[in-house]
Amino acid sequence: MVKIDKTHTAVPNILLTNGSVATTANNTAYLAGTRKLKFTNAIYGDLTVKDTLINLQNDKCCFCERKVSAGEPGHIEHFRPKSGYKKDDKAKLVKPGYYWLAYDFENLFFSCNRCNTSYKKNYFPLVNETLRATNHTMIVSKEDPLIISPSQNATAHLVFNKEIIKPKNKSPKGKETIKRTGLNRKALLDDRLQFLRALQFAAIVARGTTPQSQSAKDYFKDISKKDKLFSYMVICNFPDLV
Repeated sequence: MVKIDKTHTAVPNILLTNGSVATTANNTAYLAGTRKLKFTNAIYGDLTVKDTLINLQNDKCCFCERKVSAGEPGHIEHFRPKSGYKKDDKAKLVKPGYYWLAYDFENLFFSCNRCNTSYKKNYFPLVNETLRATNHTMIVSKEDPLIISPSQNATAHLVFNKEIIKPKNKSPKGKETIKRTGLNRKALLDDRLQFLRALQFAAIVARGTTPQSQSAKDYFKDISKKDKLFSYMVICNFPDLV
């Protein structure tokens, strides 16, 4: 995972207009006692929203860093689940979820289908459940999610050992993030290993003194940038070259 910074990205207009209206409607319905709230995919899934996130994230999944659009349409991921949430595998789905954040740009990310639908789903455990915001009158910033937000720096919690990502210093957040987003699923491990093997040969050249060494060093500097495939794996495995 690499940090996704939205500070300098304009919020898509449809979220500010249609999204605001839909949010107000759900907030009003909740206060009136309604718990089956409506969500409009055409708003948060609008092409302007999706394209903005794709460009912001360099077409990489917000969790696994795999390039997405070449092989699949990708999903709009609600970090805090909009319709309902689960604390763990045995818990029932609690409804409603974070309905007031359904159209909040800060809560939206671009993810691959597998990370979103097979793993993350509606899971959203907290370090302290007593601080959970259960409606729009509460403050979500008091929460401490166990799954690392794509908008945060994950380096304190996650580290690569070759192609395998592990919790750094036994971080509970690292462990839960790996589990809930499938960061060590077999297909992903295979892709990373294949990529890593090619880099290991390039690293031999980069660390040498041949005429090609400087070009190889420049290559590592480039592929460690956050817009590149599996950039955090590159940084962790080749710290002397990035």
